Amino acid sequence: MLSPTRSIAGNLRWTRTGTVWADFLLHPLSYGFRPDKDKGVVRGYHQALLRALPGESLLLGICAGLDPAAVVDRMITGLDLDDCPDWAGECQATLDTLDAVGPGQRVFWLSVPMSDSRARLRQPLQAATANLRDALALPKAAIPTSEISDYLERADKICAAIPAPFRAQPATAAQMMWLHLHAQQRGLFLDLNLPDENDTELTEALLAPRSGGGLPEPLLDEGGQSDRPSTRGRLANPLEHRYLKVDQATATEQSSASYQALMVLSDVPTDGMLFPGSEFVGRIDECGIEVDWAMRLHVRSSDEVAKANRKALINLNEQYGQREGELSHAMNSLDKVAADLAEYVSVLSGDKLEVEAQSTTIFCVASPDPKHTQEQAKVVAGYLADSGYKVSQPLGEQEELWWAMQPGVPTSRVVRQYAQIATSRGLSAAVPLASSDLGDSKGSLLGWNISTGRVGVVMHDIAGAAARDVSGSLAIAGELGSGKSLTLKKLAGDVVDRGGRVICADRTQLGEYAQWAQSVTDAVVVDINDPAFSMDPLRLFPASDGGRITHSFLTPLLNVAPLSTMGVLLSEALDPGYLQNHEITALGGLRRHLESGCNLPGAEELARKMNVFARRDFGRAIFDEALPTLPEAPGIVVRTHTLALPTRDELAHQHLFEQLRLEKLFGRAMYALTAALARGICFADPGVLGAFVVDEAHHVTASPEGEQELIEFVRDGRKHSAATMLGSHDPEADFGSATLRGLIPTRILMRHRDKTLAKRGLAWLDLDPHDDELLTMLTEETSPVGPQGVPEHRRGEAFMRDSSGNVGRIKVLPPCLPARNKAVRTSPPEMQRLQKPAA
Repeated sequence: MLSPTRSIAGNLRWTRTGTVWADFLLHPLSYGFRPDKDKGVVRGYHQALLRALPGESLLLGICAGLDPAAVVDRMITGLDLDDCPDWAGECQATLDTLDAVGPGQRVFWLSVPMSDSRARLRQPLQAATANLRDALALPKAAIPTSEISDYLERADKICAAIPAPFRAQPATAAQMMWLHLHAQQRGLFLDLNLPDENDTELTEALLAPRSGGGLPEPLLDEGGQSDRPSTRGRLANPLEHRYLKVDQATATEQSSASYQALMVLSDVPTDGMLFPGSEFVGRIDECGIEVDWAMRLHVRSSDEVAKANRKALINLNEQYGQREGELSHAMNSLDKVAADLAEYVSVLSGDKLEVEAQSTTIFCVASPDPKHTQEQAKVVAGYLADSGYKVSQPLGEQEELWWAMQPGVPTSRVVRQYAQIATSRGLSAAVPLASSDLGDSKGSLLGWNISTGRVGVVMHDIAGAAARDVSGSLAIAGELGSGKSLTLKKLAGDVVDRGGRVICADRTQLGEYAQWAQSVTDAVVVDINDPAFSMDPLRLFPASDGGRITHSFLTPLLNVAPLSTMGVLLSEALDPGYLQNHEITALGGLRRHLESGCNLPGAEELARKMNVFARRDFGRAIFDEALPTLPEAPGIVVRTHTLALPTRDELAHQHLFEQLRLEKLFGRAMYALTAALARGICFADPGVLGAFVVDEAHHVTASPEGEQELIEFVRDGRKHSAATMLGSHDPEADFGSATLRGLIPTRILMRHRDKTLAKRGLAWLDLDPHDDELLTMLTEETSPVGPQGVPEHRRGEAFMRDSSGNVGRIKVLPPCLPARNKAVRTSPPEMQRLQKPAA
């Protein structure tokens, strides 16, 4: 059998039988770990798709590799690598990592034959003429422009009828060539990336070697007969060779053939397809094997089915009459058929829009070795059998099934033989166009998508968030040692390497973030207890911003009510006009002015309150004018390990609050000031990417002022190409109010072995906290802790909810450059593990 396609124009293919097919690429719908309610919506869209299909169609789910170069290209989009040499080095190192892992994606394809009653006689004649010209080696006849235009209009109508969430796009000639080659190279890892519709360079590379030659014809060998040249070998057990050897005429001796095993769905669960849990096609990636699938569909309206059902009813009545008087079990069998038919008619008559969808589902696995291919087929069959679905691997029909997966091939005998009949509602429960994709289309490579057995990539794009009208901020929750700090440092390092700036609040005693920042960039470290630079906001910012930030800092520090006499005085003294008129450019100058040069009532008392803190060692970072101002730098780390904070009881009870030590008052105000300074610095230049990193976020959110600064940061960060990155243990208690938690779209939940905290984390991701399977997955199967700790290959596992609301599982990828990889491992356990001598 020759390739069915003889000519291509746009997304149309003219076949050897005369039928014209239209090809489309479909976008899958997010599924994964979404709640049952959302899954029901996805199923509804599938039902609408099945109802929109005109008669016969072919739906494909193709496993495609991800070219490492294409992934890295997404990492450098919009950047000038001359300005980001460290990022160029990281991207170069990432190529090897990607090549070793071999991530992939799934391509969804729809091909529809278009019937034309006016050309019913003309099409076969044209096809016969074209075939004769090919046989005589005559030039191909051109397709009239009017005919192309007519079919393109028909294809556009089909595309418009497809539900919008599937975002149907007409396939290009290069993409059709890619699909044709993929079918012949399955399992050989030779696929190029699916050509982009605008990627002219790749399109030319794909088509140039075969210009004028059409689609290359496959060499199909049922059972691999050519591998058994001897007569004795040909008499071997044929059941051991239920596969198809696929080769190409242009193959060389060094190239490998593709051995493909094709299985067809032959039975479904006796009790029916119970949804959710019936997604035998949509969840096929969970079997851990790369599986291509095809669904040959034939859709009939309820009126057409009603006519066929009336005939079936007549036949059933005749059988009742013929079997009258036979043994009871025969009658019972007819009773069951009658009951099924009655139920089927009831469903179709109850919904006039309902249709009948006959489907033949084919699965294909492949590899360069026939034995390995057979082993893969057993795994897939076992996976489906566990859910009650039976597949057959028919001997002698592997080639016919292979052709049934190709667009342009008419429905064959074996397709009709294995057809399953269902309504669109019933068949939609398979949810074939489902996806667990996570993250953004470009940006920083966060890690691997491990939601299914097929590894994908997860990217996070802070800079591109504004274009998508979402926030680039993220938060990470997890127990101690689960990988929060490493993830935060990895993402913050990516921001620096991409030409941005990072500000960190370092609470650790050993200065983990200070060590990290100084190892990756020219970082400035401010130790509140022994400052080398001033953090005085009046010195760092213009009078308008400096006055506002200073007011937010001094109000909680001096325990001044905003509308009290002292609070009004503070507001007047920090008015931009007042500061400029009295040439006040520092808090030290403001303090001196209040002591001796201010005529406002209460000024001297306010100065005395400021002196309480200015004379302390910990107040130097704010009030000491001898210190140089905080310079601009790509990395700024504020060490806050010496700051004390009030407890929740002290903040909640007036008598306890009034007895707070000065250190706690200063610590509370200083965390809020750090957040305000970070906002001012990150928002200063929208053209420079900025990130504020806060590990142990409860130190900032413990005060209303600190939480408010974070809320303002998240709300306005999108407009200024800035984001905040938070890390802590309990999202409910540590990430502030419901407002702040709700404003952060990207959420990562790492291991939590405590079930109470694990349930809170799942609820934070909008998952069901009472789902025992999810709870077990988080507490026991996410970076599991063994006798020797967490194995290296299991580190960094987590659940993730991306900015689009998609939820799945990821594995964080540490930096690929050795120096960067070592830098993020500055926590004590990581350093001990790295320094431990090999056994």
